[in-house]
Amino acid sequence: MADENVKQVLVYTYDTTDRLHPLTGAISVAEGTALTDGQTDLAPADNNQFWNGSKWVGGDQLVTAYHYDANGYWDGSVLIPDGAPLLTQETTVAPLDKDGRGMYKPKFDTTQNAWVETLTQAEIDALNKPATPEPDAQDQLNKQLMVRIAGLQTSVATQAKLNATLMKDLTEIKKKMATDTTTTNA
Repeated sequence: MADENVKQVLVYTYDTTDRLHPLTGAISVAEGTALTDGQTDLAPADNNQFWNGSKWVGGDQLVTAYHYDANGYWDGSVLIPDGAPLLTQETTVAPLDKDGRGMYKPKFDTTQNAWVETLTQAEIDALNKPATPEPDAQDQLNKQLMVRIAGLQTSVATQAKLNATLMKDLTEIKKKMATDTTTTNA
């Protein structure tokens, strides 16, 4: 049976499986009870609901941690409470160039504590080159119709030449017949 004379205190719990360590609740424990991972006796103030390892911070105090691989190349980012410890190969320095623009293939230089662009200007220009759009169904239909029209125009031109040749041959036949008729009547 629990001793009713033991003073109780509130312990605040947070989720240790989530990097943000959000507040999950509060429990009442006997004063002097050892805290375990995911517990603190510091009370959150106002809407401060994320544990940074030493104090509670609010959602407006979340920062981005940028992670880089063993070669220094950026490979992801995550939100963490401001003041939370960084993991190995992480920084809060944003991968931006000197003009504040994003980078195409950023690499973190630990000696300068800065990101550097690893693509050449030619490679960047190639990436920014507008892609040729794939023809849609209407474009494909228009192309097929243009091919058919061109084929019909060729057929019409061929037919016109054939008609001209036939007309010429017919005229020559008529002249010859007229000449043959006058020669026979004379």
